[in-house]
Formats: sequence, C-alpha cells, structure tokens
Amino acid sequence: MGKKIKILILYFSCLTILIGEDKKLPNDVRWVTESKEYIQLCNQVYAHATYICKVKAQFYNSSTSFKTPAVVLDLDETILDNSQYQVELFYKNESFNMESWSDWVLREEAGLVPGSKNFIEFIRSLNIQIIFISNRMDVRLDATKSNMKKLGIYNEDDIFLLRLNKEDTKKIRRKEILNGTGRMENYGKYDVMAYIGDAAGDFPDDTSTNFFILPNPMYGKW
Repeated sequence: MGKKIKILILYFSCLTILIGEDKKLPNDVRWVTESKEYIQLCNQVYAHATYICKVKAQFYNSSTSFKTPAVVLDLDETILDNSQYQVELFYKNESFNMESWSDWVLREEAGLVPGSKNFIEFIRSLNIQIIFISNRMDVRLDATKSNMKKLGIYNEDDIFLLRLNKEDTKKIRRKEILNGTGRMENYGKYDVMAYIGDAAGDFPDDTSTNFFILPNPMYGKW
C-alpha cells in the first residue's frame, strides 16, 4: 500500500509539472520575451539616446564651463534583461519576493536588453563616465559585476551606486552625483547629460534633462 501511494504522489507531481509547463505565459512576459515590437522599441530608444549624447558631447568638448559629463543608467530592464526570472516565477505560481530575487541575482544569468551593449560601448568611446544607479542591493554588487562580465559590458572605470538599505533612495544617490558628496566624494561632481531607465523612479523631477525610458510592462509602481 505504501508503495502505491508513493507512485501516485510521483505521478501527480510529474503531472503538475507538465501542466505548469503547458501554461501560457501572461501577455506582459510574452511581449518582452517573444515580440519583435519590444526589441524594436528598445533599439529605437537607445538609437535616440545615442544621437542626443553624440550631439551633447560636442558641446562639452567645446566648452570649459561644464562639469565632467556622465550618463546615468538603471540596471534591471534597462541594461540587464531579467525576463527569465519572471518566466520562472510564473511556472512556480509565485510572485516577486526578495529570496527568489536574491537567488536569481546570484545565479548571474540575466541577459542584455536590446540595444544596451552598443550604447554603452558608444558612450565609453566618447570618454563619458557611466554611472549605474540600481535598487539591487550593494551586498550583491560582485554578482552583478560578474554577470556583466559574462555579457561583455563590464568596465572597471564604471561607477556603481547600488542600494545600501531601505532609506538609500535613488533620489539620494542622484544628488550625490550632482554634488560630489557621499559615495561620490572621491569622484567629484558630474553633469548628467542623460538618464536612462525603465520606470519613473529612475529619473529626477526636473524635465529639462534628457530622459530615455525603456519599455517594461512586467513590473513597476503603477
């Protein structure tokens, strides 16, 4: 009798896995992972950002009144594509949680958002400082850098301002960049020629700066 029960349990476990794999991904995740529109939009945003940064770089080169220029980028869904994490959550019938997210970051398996690598390489060719502001926790900085090395986009000259704690908002870190304070004290002040992200929180309230927003229907504060 005990053996039959074990066989039944194994059968239903396998059946559950198979049913889960046959489930259709929700539209938001499918759009990011399967659609041509997502790829085209990302490439379009980065192409526009490339053009604007190229034009603005000419003004920096011809003037001595500006601070050192920088481009500020978010990481997740701006540079790093975490759609596989969303796929895995769906098949596990789970929602976002810090434990699974931490495990995902430590796996170092995020991909590249379309257009991001070419843009990063272009900005570096202009000798413009790249600063990453991300709400990934700073304790996982090494794993983040390792993931970026695998993708061929890591550079030791880049500056990373990951989140130290709950109070360490992106607004605070943006001020550190502009004022040369806190973690930016050893780098000095920077003039930000462009902000690139996938959510409103990636940008300051001042709309006079060039903002470039990547599409991300999978998660956000809406």
